[in-house]
Amino acid sequence: MAKFKTHYDSLNVSRNAPVSVIKAAYKALSQKYHPDKYAGGHDEALRIMKTINSAYAVLSDSNKRSEHDQWIEKQERAQALNEAQRIMQIVSKSYATPSAAEVALKRSSFSLFLATINKFWKSICSLVDKIQLFIIHTLKKPNRIFWIASIIGIVLVVSIFYVPGFKSTAVMAPPVNQQDIAEIMKKAAKFGREGQVQKALSLYLQLAKQGNADAQFNAGLIYANGQGIAKDDEQALEWFDKAAKQGHREAQTKLGFMYATGKGVAQNYNLAVYWCYKAAEQGDVIAQYNLGMMYLKGQGVVKDNSLAVAWLSKAAAQGDARAQYSLGDMYANGVGVAKDNMQALSLYRKAAKQGLEEAAAVLRQLER
Repeated sequence: MAKFKTHYDSLNVSRNAPVSVIKAAYKALSQKYHPDKYAGGHDEALRIMKTINSAYAVLSDSNKRSEHDQWIEKQERAQALNEAQRIMQIVSKSYATPSAAEVALKRSSFSLFLATINKFWKSICSLVDKIQLFIIHTLKKPNRIFWIASIIGIVLVVSIFYVPGFKSTAVMAPPVNQQDIAEIMKKAAKFGREGQVQKALSLYLQLAKQGNADAQFNAGLIYANGQGIAKDDEQALEWFDKAAKQGHREAQTKLGFMYATGKGVAQNYNLAVYWCYKAAEQGDVIAQYNLGMMYLKGQGVVKDNSLAVAWLSKAAAQGDARAQYSLGDMYANGVGVAKDNMQALSLYRKAAKQGLEEAAAVLRQLER
């Protein structure tokens, strides 16, 4: 179960801690992480202090603390429901009845086995009949021992020559090596650029089913975009999920977006935050922007303007125009940061230079 962070965690106190304990914890942490004293660096200290200050601002106010407690209970209920659904999915998968395709495959394999045995048996019987006729004509006495030995021989021959081949039809082909994977990925990308999406998808799925995270992500992307094939958000979600769980950064961002927007799955801001945070920690600029906006709006997390500024600043520093524009608004209005019109103007200009119309419109108003 994913663990969500609360303001109690930020101050390292229990949920039933009295105000006096909360004040003492805040004082101790403020001294420990003071920017002039903290050994971990000035910027890191500022980031931690923002979190500590936000937590204390909520927990020292009885009304805000009550709202925070209600939010925690809501998240716990949601996580308990998600965990129950996950367990039920595991149980249902473990005891799932075989699909029609699997049943058909087993039947066809068994039919092939019987047909081969039957053909082989007829050949042996024909040979035995000829040998018996020869013995009868020559010795006038059929050899029962020879007949029994023939039957044993049939079983042994079938076991030696047929069973290994039968097993080989039931197992999957061995995974391709790294050089082959690179060639297949290159070929699939070429098909994609040429608009041959079906061919590209077929190659990606070949590797995706063997656990290749890049192929899983690309397969999900094709299903999500629906260009050249029917759009299928559920298939997209399935492949993004597989890749994300392997640590694929872009897949984690896409998965977070799908949970936030309810595409292919029930909308769930908690999981959206979880996956965006995973990707944002790896430096994904889109995830950093999305996470910043969720903190700004209080979607899936407690609304926290200081953390919104922190994540939007990371995305803006990587050149994301939307993050630059949103951060400019926060500086212009003094939200989560000291009001600074010059900084706001600088951010608006950077966003407008990249063609973001909202930023250009704000600049036109300011420059009148």
